[in-house]
Amino acid sequence: MGRIYTACFGLLFILAGYAGSANAQAEAGAQSLLIAPGARADGMGRAYVAVASDANAIWWNPGALAFATANDASFTYGRLVPDLADDVFFSYLSFAKHLEGWGGIGFSFGYLSYGSSVATDPDGNELGTFTSYEFAPTIAYGTEFGDLGFGIALKLVHVDLAPENLTQDQQAGRGTTFAADLGGLYKIPKFKSSVGLAIQNIGPNIAYIDQDQSDPLGRNAKLGVAVAPFENELHRVMVTADVNKSLLPDGAWIEDVGAEYEFNHLLALRLGYINDERGTIQDPTYGMGLNFKGIRIDFASAPQAKLLERVNRFTASYRF
Repeated sequence: MGRIYTACFGLLFILAGYAGSANAQAEAGAQSLLIAPGARADGMGRAYVAVASDANAIWWNPGALAFATANDASFTYGRLVPDLADDVFFSYLSFAKHLEGWGGIGFSFGYLSYGSSVATDPDGNELGTFTSYEFAPTIAYGTEFGDLGFGIALKLVHVDLAPENLTQDQQAGRGTTFAADLGGLYKIPKFKSSVGLAIQNIGPNIAYIDQDQSDPLGRNAKLGVAVAPFENELHRVMVTADVNKSLLPDGAWIEDVGAEYEFNHLLALRLGYINDERGTIQDPTYGMGLNFKGIRIDFASAPQAKLLERVNRFTASYRF
């Protein structure tokens, strides 16, 4: 299958650099599971596990669904390597619903397009083009015990890298598996703060041809804290910090910090910083958001691994 996967593996490594530590996560299958949704989170340096107050809590911390107070729908879109390919993008649709007396439930659908690639034989002759992609539908539920919320997300993961007629083994480069996320969020109202913990992508390896050549999922643990040191009717300031640890062999630590200033629940300005030494991402993030009658539009600029351009992320949301 080598003639087919040269282009795909190159994109996998690039996307691993976008999603986390390239050295550790490039070994993982199903890279779509590692791409964090939400331009708000990106603008805050992806330090969001203790915030997660919208439908994207399904990905960040299902425990936050326990404190859902309304219905929330969100859609994120971003081209991942705009300097290299126009058809490589990630989209994420999510919906969370409050259940009186029960907590919150949610559904999401993530889709990663690797774009089109050209298949060649060992002599370099073109055999045709093919499109590679991944998708991961997820259901989640969170419930509260006082100030503690606990949640779980269950996801199906499907990866389609190449059709059988264009591989050396004449077998499709496809794989399907499942995974679960566990999350908890502890709110401390007295100090206007919260602490979040999430363990992501617990599940079997994904295999494309046979189980002996399977790849682990990007198993990861996140711990974060968020504090609102100043808040009144017009102004709110929040600062947040996360530490992330890949649970794969030789997994690296990643530190994220961020801040958000919100004026009159209408305008938000955000700054953050991602420190991922092994993934060669040590750069600031920034973004802004507009909120009017429940409609929210968020924008963020986020770094990638060195030698790759920054990417812009956009999220449209509606709370009702």
